[in-house]
Amino acid sequence: MPSLPDHERRIRQRLKNDLEHYAAQCLKIRIKAGRIEPLLFNRMQHYLHAKIEDHAKRNGRVRVLILKARQQGCSTYIGARFYHKATHTRGQQVFILTHEQDATDNLFDMANRFHEHCPDLVKPHTGAANAKELSFDRLDSGYSVGTAGAKAVGRSKTLQLFHGSEVAYWPNARDHFAGVMQAVPDLPGTEIILESTGHGPGGEFHERWQQAEAGIGDFEAIFVPWWWSGEYRREVPVDFALDDEERECMELHGLDLDQMVWRRAKI
Repeated sequence: MPSLPDHERRIRQRLKNDLEHYAAQCLKIRIKAGRIEPLLFNRMQHYLHAKIEDHAKRNGRVRVLILKARQQGCSTYIGARFYHKATHTRGQQVFILTHEQDATDNLFDMANRFHEHCPDLVKPHTGAANAKELSFDRLDSGYSVGTAGAKAVGRSKTLQLFHGSEVAYWPNARDHFAGVMQAVPDLPGTEIILESTGHGPGGEFHERWQQAEAGIGDFEAIFVPWWWSGEYRREVPVDFALDDEERECMELHGLDLDQMVWRRAKI
């Protein structure tokens, strides 16, 4: 097989080594307006990438919990990260587990969209492709998905990359922590990324979050503030006035009145 020209080798090498560059050049997402556009990292995605890469360098593998607001791009970042790894490294099995079927379908659709629009230069050969599986047969890598309603989901698999979505809302969460998460071996290069919006005190995610914050166990806690999302703001009514708690919050985090109006409406 002829060797690659130097310029193509350099292009491929940067795409392999630089996830943010790869996302902008090779991955497409459906934005909120409905258009298909390149994945350009937002503030939250930049932050997550830096935190997770630092964690990986320090530990040799990834075990993180992410507490976030809705619609910030967290799942998109994890999806891009795992698609990149599964299509550039042999033997990478990705499993996505969400709290409900619609969310499972959405995340798997995103992976399929990445694959559909991926340039031929870096697009791997496709094996099986159906509603619950996408495989890259020549790499022995691929995707499968599940929904957290079934206690035994994912138990029989051996996985390298696991994305748990909206973990605070999982039914049977304790069983899943004891089951599917044990399918990821404790080896270098493996990754378990669990993310969720808040769901109040109690439950497996909350307990694991408290442990991570206290430095207990393998997981690192990563908090993503809601005010990093530009759309989380509302026009200020003429008669709007802050109470003492709101004023303290605004000053502490450097927020503006449009954000405080949105915050009050959500509360």
